[in-house]
Amino acid sequence: MDRRDEANVDEFYKLGSLRDLREKGLEPSFVVTGNQPVVIRESLLPRAFEMAEGTVSASFELEEGAKGMIGPFCLETIVTDQLEFKVFEISARIVAGSNPFIGGSPYSDINEPFMSTGRRIARSIKKSIADGTLLDILS
Repeated sequence: MDRRDEANVDEFYKLGSLRDLREKGLEPSFVVTGNQPVVIRESLLPRAFEMAEGTVSASFELEEGAKGMIGPFCLETIVTDQLEFKVFEISARIVAGSNPFIGGSPYSDINEPFMSTGRRIARSIKKSIADGTLLDILS
């Protein structure tokens, strides 16, 4: 899980009212300038896992005979004041939210320190080569 930094909108509220800022020629910008890893609140973990598992389950229904969601993906969400997730995008690829950063996520470090997404994928490929199952994971 990460927090997205967006140009100036993340700090705009500290500068005054939107009307005052617009009078000074300033407009909020949502240009993504970076991401920072965060540790999710423990009470939200079960819901995050349910959403991820539901995404994988639904992916099997998209195409007859499909293998479902393969590889890392990210559910891009906002969390309301009532601690409800609102998903606004699914990224079926490695993105900031799927922990490509070098140290991995705080949760992956519990199982194996410095286990980034890329390293997990590489380990799966190496294991499948050793097991003779590479074609199974590639098709």
